[in-house]
Amino acid sequence: MYNNQWPTRTALALAGALLVSGCGGSDDSSTTSPARESTTTPETPAVAPDNDSFKQAAELDRYAFANGCYTLEAEGHYLLADPQSGQYSVTRDSAQATSFRLRPTRLGAYLLMSDYHRTAGEAGSFELLGISDPAGEFLDDTGTFIGEISYLVAGLGDTTNLILDPVAPLGDALRAIGESLEFTGDQIGDTTVNPALAMVNAPSDLAVWQLQRPGPEPAFTLASDVTGLMLKTTEDGLALASPSVIDESGLFTLREAQGCKNYPEAELNADILDEKGPATYLKEVDRFRNVQGIDKDDVFGFVDTHSHISAYEFIGGRVNYGAPFHRFGVIHALHDCEAVHGPWGATGFVELATTGIGTHDTQGWPTFNDWPRYNSLQHHQSYYRWLERAHLAGMKILVNHLVHNEILCRINPQKKNDCDPMESILLQIQRMYEMQDYIDAQHGGPGEGWFRIVTSPGEARTVIDNGKLAVVLGIEMSKVFKCGEFLGVAECTREDIVERLDQLYQLGVRNIFPVHKFDNAFGGHLPDLSTGIGIGPVLYAGNLLETGHPVEFEQCPESVEYTGGEPDQNATLQPFGLIDQLLYQMDYLGERFPETPEELAALDPRRGTDQLCNRRGLSDLGDFLIKELVRRKMMIETDHISRKAAARILEITQPLDYPVINSHGGWGGTEALRDRIAVQGGITASFGGTREDWVRKLTRDGNRPRSNEQKVGPFGGAGFASDVNGIAQLAANPGTAEDEAALYPFTSVDGRVRFDVQRTGDRTFSLYDGRGVAHYGLYPDQIEDMIRNSDADPDQIDDAINQLFTSAEAYLRMWERIENAPL
Repeated sequence: MYNNQWPTRTALALAGALLVSGCGGSDDSSTTSPARESTTTPETPAVAPDNDSFKQAAELDRYAFANGCYTLEAEGHYLLADPQSGQYSVTRDSAQATSFRLRPTRLGAYLLMSDYHRTAGEAGSFELLGISDPAGEFLDDTGTFIGEISYLVAGLGDTTNLILDPVAPLGDALRAIGESLEFTGDQIGDTTVNPALAMVNAPSDLAVWQLQRPGPEPAFTLASDVTGLMLKTTEDGLALASPSVIDESGLFTLREAQGCKNYPEAELNADILDEKGPATYLKEVDRFRNVQGIDKDDVFGFVDTHSHISAYEFIGGRVNYGAPFHRFGVIHALHDCEAVHGPWGATGFVELATTGIGTHDTQGWPTFNDWPRYNSLQHHQSYYRWLERAHLAGMKILVNHLVHNEILCRINPQKKNDCDPMESILLQIQRMYEMQDYIDAQHGGPGEGWFRIVTSPGEARTVIDNGKLAVVLGIEMSKVFKCGEFLGVAECTREDIVERLDQLYQLGVRNIFPVHKFDNAFGGHLPDLSTGIGIGPVLYAGNLLETGHPVEFEQCPESVEYTGGEPDQNATLQPFGLIDQLLYQMDYLGERFPETPEELAALDPRRGTDQLCNRRGLSDLGDFLIKELVRRKMMIETDHISRKAAARILEITQPLDYPVINSHGGWGGTEALRDRIAVQGGITASFGGTREDWVRKLTRDGNRPRSNEQKVGPFGGAGFASDVNGIAQLAANPGTAEDEAALYPFTSVDGRVRFDVQRTGDRTFSLYDGRGVAHYGLYPDQIEDMIRNSDADPDQIDDAINQLFTSAEAYLRMWERIENAPL
């Protein structure tokens, strides 16, 4: 069973500025009691028990109860669940006390679950202590509070001993109640709203309780997250009271208990075989122990150089269904895509266009009948538990690129978020810090989780040394810093660039793409030369809309070392891509372009340009941006930028011994250019693949020319780009049922973790059910499949694994060379 006891606290100052606003602040808790497996859901505990790390009473804080099983007692009254009446009451008999599973919704806030039942195919029914909403006046269908707080408190009636004051945690909420309670109380009395303390059957904001320790004694208050009113016991049962009148009847002692059901969650299906946990350093792993040139503090593991786990908020926020986390867990994060894609997915034209699977069963949890799958591009594939599974297999660094395209957002009819480029990026940054806090909340407090946003290579090494995942924030967008251009006129100034760059730097961004899919004020883009009716011709049209001018081609200058068609530059796409659909579905664009993509293909203005280059190189503002990035020691990505502009970036950075990055395959331009990046000490990485194809990519990238001092022992190191949630397919797999029987269970490359087939809800996800790498948690399986089933030479397979698992160290050394480069 996975036991997350080896990581220690490494709190980050940056996180504090981005915590979710609310009375409860932010925090997390660790499991402190054994968990009993649910008889209806055969799953491993959401967070494994950790009996050895139980804190003494004097050390208990409000984070220490996460996912634990407890009874609650105040003044000799124990909380008691009565499922028959649908109510909670109290008893003085400790033997009758109900055990509650405390599930964090954020740091310091919990659901109190006394039971959970689920049969196959059903989402399940909860028993939770909360406030009822019988008339549906206060909650939407996601459990989010949308009502008027004064109405709610007034409707609670005689269960509330309310004294109005501005004392925390009520604050503004109490003042609002004070202004309206007298009137609304009379009005609510004539309605059938009647909210009350009750046993509620689904998680919602009305079932969230803030836990606080008001004094030195190990006793805690429980405040309703919505109302701020505090739970108390009476001889007759339970009531809510203002903080100003809370006495011993509202101070609860939490005692470890047995018999709690597990809160539903995606499983890890990973058993830790070594009490020290997964390997941290190469010298701890047999295959590297005697390799010359490897030091004892060289990190073992791999880097995903290019991902988009925050892309559920991009281009308006209602294209990619699902989320990497949710305060109520997997049952909400991956619930049902009908909310975005319509019944049977019929109105999700982007999903229909990019997957080719037609209409689909929209239900996620618990059946996942039709999604996720490797080629289902608009269903979220990087839920945090799936990421954690990959982390256990050796992923030490994850680069998350915040992504946006303003023009696609503006023509997206499903959007709910602001299309402004800076606002979109700021929202995604906020989500990443919220995700960090949420994972902290599942593991015992601020800094205790395994997911840590880092801002320097030294900080990354500390995080990895503590057994955690180092997460780097980058930006990949067409109008970075809102610096587009129209008809050659820049839409920003140098002062704008410095101001916005400084803002993003302060928020933790350390990696930048100067250019993405369209020309901008910094330079020209790398045209997509995919054949057929794919994304290429429509990106050409999109560039015209964005900039007012077509892509301007010329004979490739000698300096860009173009040698013709490059391998794997453009992955094969479905016949109709995302941008095709967004453009052609919009009526107001119908008169600008032919009526169908097929007609556009016949008029494809790129015809005959596959041997040409974008004339636009790096602009004067582009030169300025590169020098500002160097001054801040930030990582520079050269993918998606014109070959001429990429050559200019190397010209600026090479004399400084300043590495740059090609993070996702042929989008970095030519093979010759990628070799130059390696020679300069930079990172080149390709898309994750399958079997011998992946072996080829890893050995090619790991063996690019570079000096010995840049190598990890004899290895250059080769990570991979998942591009997960970036409108890109994950890897397929051609395996069969026989392969499945032979693969599972398997042991990780370091020999310290045993993996079985991954299970989420009712669905077991193997590589061999036609879905391939359906979600991020299957990368451990894909690596093992590559080792066992590749047709490549065994020595080449062995080299591929060595290159992959030295890639985290190679990435850190590259980042350290950036920090040490002269200004």
